[in-house]
Amino acid sequence: MAKWYGGFVLNTFTMNLYKIIIKHFSVKDSEESIACLLLAEDDEQVYEWIKSEPKNIGELSMYNSWKDDELEEEGILRDIYNDDYEKIGTETYKEWMIRIKGELNDDDFENADAYYGNTIYGWSLLKQDCNTDYKELIELGIMFTV
Repeated sequence: MAKWYGGFVLNTFTMNLYKIIIKHFSVKDSEESIACLLLAEDDEQVYEWIKSEPKNIGELSMYNSWKDDELEEEGILRDIYNDDYEKIGTETYKEWMIRIKGELNDDDFENADAYYGNTIYGWSLLKQDCNTDYKELIELGIMFTV
């Protein structure tokens, strides 16, 4: 079911509240901050929202390479290892990014462009099952997926 709020159609299924985190780092400095709060049904919606490179998040545009990386690795499966480094399965790039909740949480991330810097994104769940009036959250500036 959907409701109409201020020019937007908003899903009235139970939503979760996520914190979207951005980290920029280079040779001389680094900065980590909260880009926004996002209402979404699940981690996959958060991934797809960030992958879409949303514009005008405050003064921020969320440029990333997730769409290209997903296409580049199409058909390639990554191995999944347990804590003892035993292979326990495989997953696609998208499944991997959703499982680790963004490249910010990738312990093996390589800083490929240290001179100009890198910007990476991640997310964490703040509140599950937000059964509230979404209109109030929208008025507070919380983003949402459609």
